[in-house]
Amino acid sequence: MSLKYSILGLLTYAPMNGYYLKKIFDKSINHFWTANLSQIYRELDSLEKKGYVSSVIQPQDDRPDKRVYSITREGEKAFHKWLADFPETLSTQKRDEFMVRIFFGSRLEKAELKKQFKNFIKEREELNEYIAELKNKAREFIETDGNDERLKAQAEREQLFWHFTIKRAQMTNETLIRWAEDCLRELEESTT
Repeated sequence: MSLKYSILGLLTYAPMNGYYLKKIFDKSINHFWTANLSQIYRELDSLEKKGYVSSVIQPQDDRPDKRVYSITREGEKAFHKWLADFPETLSTQKRDEFMVRIFFGSRLEKAELKKQFKNFIKEREELNEYIAELKNKAREFIETDGNDERLKAQAEREQLFWHFTIKRAQMTNETLIRWAEDCLRELEESTT
């Protein structure tokens, strides 16, 4: 997956400027695909050159003019093709520095390894707080961010699917915490 399909998908909701797109990105997709504002603008520029989005300048009295992007027919075709073209296998990231360190954990003092597991658990507990906050942000967005009624209506239809992604993050994180707690307990009980 790449950033361009995330952007195209969000633009199927309604036309948006880059700043607003980032705002929605942070309330919905950010927990499984991150991007900063400069990356979004770079990708929007690339998508416009490919003919997947078009833009218009909207004058504003009290602020600088803003560029509003809309998905084109070609962009919708590309997005739907990508969406329907499911890969044979789906895999998540295969690079996990923490797991490499655990794999070679016998080279560490037991106290240091315990410290690493405790740090991992703390980090994951903080992530749980972020996930809870994300649930609230998604709900808030659907309930209050009615600047564009079409966007709000689309978000209401998408709520179940946003919930699925948040639920996965929450369940995965809780499993990782339990795993680390079990490993820590086993480490404490081990004689090596």
